[in-house]
Order: sequence, then C-alpha cells, then structure tokens
Amino acid sequence: MANVRPARSKFLSAVAAILTLILATVAAAQQPNASRPLPRQVLSKAPGMHPFGKGRHTVWGMRVYDATLWIVGMQWSADAPQALDIEPGRAVPADTLVKSAIAEMRDLKIGDESKLRLWKDEMRKVIPSVKEGDQVVIFCAPGNRTIVYFNDSSIGDIDDPSFCPAVMSVWLHPETKHQAMRKSLLGQ
Repeated sequence: MANVRPARSKFLSAVAAILTLILATVAAAQQPNASRPLPRQVLSKAPGMHPFGKGRHTVWGMRVYDATLWIVGMQWSADAPQALDIEPGRAVPADTLVKSAIAEMRDLKIGDESKLRLWKDEMRKVIPSVKEGDQVVIFCAPGNRTIVYFNDSSIGDIDDPSFCPAVMSVWLHPETKHQAMRKSLLGQ
C-alpha cells in the first residue's frame, strides 16, 4: 500500500506536465492572423495609420481575443492618433468588458473613483457585447476624442481628453497585468 501513493503522485505529476506542455504548444501555435482593415472613417481621420503590433490573449491555450495596435508614424506615442483593433475569440457580454477595463484602470491607479464612475457610465454607452468574428476598434482621434467602432460602424464617442489614454493603458501601461500583450503590441 505504501508504494501506491508515490506511484500515483508521480503519475499525476506526469499528467500535469504533459497537459502543461500541450497547452503551451497550442498557445504558441495559435499566432494572430493578419490584421483586418480598420473602418474607412478611422483611416480618413488619421491618414497613414498602419498596424504596429499584434498580440493574442489566451487562457489555458484558448483564444480570448486578438488585438492590433495601429499608429501614425514610425513610433508609438500616447499623444498621437492611435487605434486598438480587438477581435474577440468568444462571446463576452458588454458589462463584463466594461467591468474588466475599469478594474484594470483602478489597479493601475488611473483616475480617481469619481472619474472611474464617469468612464464606466460612458463605456456602457459605447461598448457592445461581442462574439467571435466581431471587430471593436477604439480610436484615439485627433482632438482628444475617443470613437468606438463596432463591425465598421461608429457606435459612439467619448469627448473626454483623459479617457483614451486611460483605456489604452489597460494594454499599454508599463505595469499592466497583460505584459505579453503589451510587448506584442509595442513590438518589444
């Protein structure tokens, strides 16, 4: 009986190692596809905008979303027009997206509680529920407006100059919890 426990423990450790290896291989093999084009309205407001970096967010080897950072010029700058193209890999309710973004901004200490409440209310107006195959584009337009596009149509804007840098920080802040995505988007 004493030999059964170590053998079972070794077996479970081997199974865990194999599953980890399989999941890591699947995640590595699932590279993001080529960038989808941005809505024409974005390109007309920011001529010369081009994809800069692309990443894939996975959980347990399953794709959650792909994201592409679009910029004008050769280097990313928080002060220049930019767009984040998000392509979901599964269905996610709008409320979950908004709560997650606000929680990340809160963790990064971006905005006080009154500002976070205001942004949450604004985001609820422009962030849709998504499913695989959709395209959501957050465009930091010239003039400090944030315009959100859903499947090529504008669904609203936020006219607060502090909002776009705050929401982009979810992916681009040096201390974001999405470090792999940040590195992919910024080409590091």
